[in-house]
Order: sequence, then C-alpha cells, then structure tokens
Amino acid sequence: MCGIAGFNWDDKRLAVKMVSVINHRGPDSSGFYNDRNASLGHARLSIIDLSDKGKQPMSNEDGSIWISYNGEIYNFQEIRYELEKKGHKFVSHTDTETIIHAYEEYGTSCLDYFNGMFAFCIYDSNKKIFFIARDRIGKKPLYYYLNNGKFIFASEIKSILECSQVKRAVNLDALNNFISLRYNPIKETIFEGIERLFAGHYMIFDLKKHSMKIEKYWDFAVDEKFKKSKSFFSKELRELFKDSVRMRLISDVPLGVYLSGGIDSSAIVSMMSRINKETGNDKPIKTFSVGFKYGDKVNELPFAKQVRDLFSTEHKEFLIEPDSIKALPKIIWHLDEPCADPALIPVFYLSEYAKKDITVILTGDGGDELFAGYDQYKFLTAANRLRFLPKSVRQNFLPSFINYVPDVVLDKFYKHSSNMGSEGVKRFSRFFSKIKDDKAGAYYELVSIFDDEERKQLVAEKKIRNIDYKEIGKTYFSDKNSFTNQLLRFDTKRLLPESYLMKTDRMTMAHSVEARVPFLDYRLVEFAFKIPPRYKLNGMQTKYILKQALHGYLPKNILQRKKQSFHVPVEEWVEKDLKHVFEEMLSEKLIKKQGYFDYSYVQKMFNGYKNSRLFYARQLWNLLSFQLWHRIYIEKEKPEKILI
Repeated sequence: MCGIAGFNWDDKRLAVKMVSVINHRGPDSSGFYNDRNASLGHARLSIIDLSDKGKQPMSNEDGSIWISYNGEIYNFQEIRYELEKKGHKFVSHTDTETIIHAYEEYGTSCLDYFNGMFAFCIYDSNKKIFFIARDRIGKKPLYYYLNNGKFIFASEIKSILECSQVKRAVNLDALNNFISLRYNPIKETIFEGIERLFAGHYMIFDLKKHSMKIEKYWDFAVDEKFKKSKSFFSKELRELFKDSVRMRLISDVPLGVYLSGGIDSSAIVSMMSRINKETGNDKPIKTFSVGFKYGDKVNELPFAKQVRDLFSTEHKEFLIEPDSIKALPKIIWHLDEPCADPALIPVFYLSEYAKKDITVILTGDGGDELFAGYDQYKFLTAANRLRFLPKSVRQNFLPSFINYVPDVVLDKFYKHSSNMGSEGVKRFSRFFSKIKDDKAGAYYELVSIFDDEERKQLVAEKKIRNIDYKEIGKTYFSDKNSFTNQLLRFDTKRLLPESYLMKTDRMTMAHSVEARVPFLDYRLVEFAFKIPPRYKLNGMQTKYILKQALHGYLPKNILQRKKQSFHVPVEEWVEKDLKHVFEEMLSEKLIKKQGYFDYSYVQKMFNGYKNSRLFYARQLWNLLSFQLWHRIYIEKEKPEKILI
C-alpha cells in the first residue's frame, strides 16, 4: 500500500512536497520521476517483493512507460504467467511491474484482468497521456484537480493542496451533502475544484491538448432472473468467499484480522483457519479487537474472545480511554474531507495498536451492504409494503408502528426508539409521507443526520443547496428490481466507497497499515446481486444466505445473534468530556462570523438535547466535525495546536 501523486509539468520540488505530506501511506521509501511533460511521486509501503526492485515510480524496459501505483493486484502472478508466455520480460516479483506489462499488452483493457484494490497513474510518454484508474469498488482513493491546463492527482487531497495554485474554498454542494449524510458521496469534494475519480472508472488526460476523458470500465447489475436453488447460492457463496480470503493472504509482511466478534470478521477468521490447515500453515492467526473503558452500552469483546478460543488465534485487545477524543483533530486531518462517523476513533487507535505486530489487516467491510445486514433494510422494506396506504393512515399508523417493532428502528443511528425523542418521531412521520412516491427522498429522510427540513433551518439561506433526489431516484430506485436490492446497490455504490471504505483506508494508512476487504472481491459482489432478495433479507432475518453458507464454519450463537453496531459514547462526550469544546466551536459569535449556519437551529439543538439526547448528539457531532475540519483545512491551523 502506498501514496501516489503527480502533475503535468516538471517540478521536482513540488513533487517532493506532495509526497512528503502523505508519507504515512508509505514510510519505507519514496521515489520520483520528472520530465518536461510529467512529474510523478510515490511513497512506498513495502508488502510484496521488499527489495529495491519494487521501488516506484517504475518503468518498462525502455523507460517509455512509468507508473505510480497504490494497492494490490491479488491475481498478478496468473497475469504475469500469461504475459511471460507472450514474451514480456520481468525483473522484479512485484504486482506493479505486472500492471506495466499488462498495459503494454492490453491497453486500457488491462483493467478487466485485475482482481484487487488500486489507484494508479501510468505515464505513457509515447502517447503523451496519463492513464489513471481506480478499482472497481473504490477501496483506494484518487483525487484530481484541473484548472487552466494544470492537472494534478494524488491519493489524498492534502497532497494536491501543496500546490499554491489550488485555492481552499468550500464547495457548497458538498457541504450540503455532508450535513445531510455525515459524509460526502458526490463527485465534487468539499474543496472547490478538486474532484474524486469514482470507483470502477478510469481517466485519460491528454498531455498535449490538456483535455480529460473519464470512462466507466465496470459496474454490477442486479439479476433477479438468475434462478437457482438455495443450496446452490449457499455453496457458491462459500466457495467464492473462501477463494477471496485465500487471495488476500498473499504478503511478504505480517498479516492479521480486525475481529469484532460479528459474523463478517468471524467468517474471515474461520476461512483463514481452514485455508491454513489445508496448506499446512500452523502459525496462529493474529486477531485484534477494540472496546471502550466506558460507555458499555454495546460491548463486543466477549464475542471476539469466543472466536479467539474457537480458532486459537493470537488475540490482542485494545481498550480506549476516555481521553482518546484528544486525537480527533489529527483524525480529521487524515480524512481530508469532514466525516462525522464516531467509529473513526476506535479504528484509528486499533490500527495504531495493531501496527506493532502486523502491516496487513483483513476487515469485514462490505458484508452488510451485500447481504442486507443493517436493520434499516428491514425497516425500509417493511415500510415500503405500507406505501399504498393513504397518507393520513400511514402517518396515524406511525407511533404504533415504531412501538410495535422497536428493534427495526435504525440501531445504527437511533439505537433505541425510547431515546429518539420528539424530533425523531417527526422525522419518521416525514419518512412515511415520502415512501410511496419518492424512495430516494424517503431513504435520505431515514438515514440523514439532518433531513431537508432540518438542513434548511440549519444552513444559512445563501449557503443552502438542494439535493437532487429525482436524479438519485432515477439512477438507483427506478428499475423493476426489488426495493431491497435497490437499497443494497445504492449503499454499495455510494455509502461503501466514500464513507466506510474511505474511513478504513484513512485510519489504517494513518499508521501505515494496509487493509484488505475479502467481502468486496468483485466476483463476490457480482454474484451477490444475482442472489434473490428473499435469501438476503428473509422475513426479518438479515444476511440469511450468508448464515446458511457459514453453517458448520461458525457456531449457531454467532450466526444467529442480533447485529450490534459498534457503540461510541458520543452522548457522554457531548455532556461531559467535550461539553466545553461544543460550546466553544458552536458559539453564537463563531457561527455568525463564519456564515455557514443559522445559529437559531444550533441553539435549538442545545436547548432540546435533554429531551432528544441521541438525536441531537448525532447532529452536534456532525457540526463539530465540520468545525474542526474548517479550522484545519480552511483556516490552516495545525491539528496538534487544537486542544480538546
């Protein structure tokens, strides 16, 4: 895993600055290539072929093609074998060199051959182009800037900001999306002029014409006409998952697993154990878990210990102290864009802790989105069945509906219906009014930190921007497939790459740890969307087919236990440890000076907090995350100088 950066002119000094600011992504070495058309930089984290032959930027035999690459191609040995048969000569044992020769042989179609996670730039000096690509699911990030013929790209936005020509101004469309979702899913980043390359896309930048072309090279489709038996889906899923885990064990450095004790991470450990037995590897699997020393509403450590005992792993736990919140400014610096997911904190500390023993970590990301693991899918699917009832009936039915199925109420955001408060009830009322005719709007109503009505009260009139629910609905919620699959596709395309995978990438790479995600092998993703929705969400049982596939691999009490979202004690921070920070950073004087928000709604949050603790805690955390980001990236304050 590495950090990459580059631009379309010759400036070694700038290249060095851009690489140095993302040195955490690759502290083992750095490298540069410059000519009058291009500057490439690379920060290396050595994973495969630790010798100097793996240094980047790397070139082909005659030096006409150069690459700066971040990621892993897990099937590179098979690709290399075919390329060698075609006459290509290799001097290293790296996957990097395989990409170069695959490009020479197949052109941009080389992407069709790769199974892995990656973001790379190939500089073709003969064609005078940059060929830039991001992996199918978006596990690795890639950002770019183009203005007045100046083109810049990098793994992280902070690297692009090292160029003095790039101005730091807030993109209001991105701000409004962040306020709504607590992350920004759109192409435009929160910095005006800086954009992200979407997952499954590649870019050709013409160095002569200074023109850019972006193409989609991969997508997955929902196929509900694929008729097979439950046993077929269960067996095929199990075999695909096992092969995905096997491929992700290739490494020349120590490797482990982040173990929560839930189904996804436990399944990875189970498969690793079987693979190790089959290959004669008797070394214990290294597993790592994290918990809080307070705020024990949800504690998964006992479940992780059960998996530890079952598979005799070499297990370590890290308990986060109450003062862990002090790392928040540093965490936000690593993020580049504001993201208000409190789970960033435990992942950040767990990565720092695990780095002492490993360099590669496997995580369970993706299982919930592919197999309907979140309670929100149960709630949305059930509510969708009521959409044809008259609006007045739907709204009158709301209170009893919430009380009747409290476990279906979004655990991820609301935790308990009794703690949701009056504002949460109003939110659900608005949700039920939209579910019939505006599925995209209803989805946002349910999962948003600030829904449209709240956001219009919060964001200053001159800063408010509409979110195009019609376009979102047209893209994700208008086909004839089941509502469940529409929801899963939406979250796999948007929530996963730009929130959860971004979180995993930033927090692991902050400590030079490479994260691998077995559930998101593209073959497994394609197959998952052929599985009938009734085998994902079976009545009110989530991940039904995954549980079927894992029978005999995990004990029943792990397979059947209710999903628990990792609880971060935000309410305790709002009321105790960070009370003074919230009051300072959301003060009337500062809010009015910045001009982004209307202080009357901020005051409403403070005043209503006691009656709707969890509801307003989420909103306050959202605003605090933005304020810290603003101080670091717009006001250019050093994160270590911000004391909280």
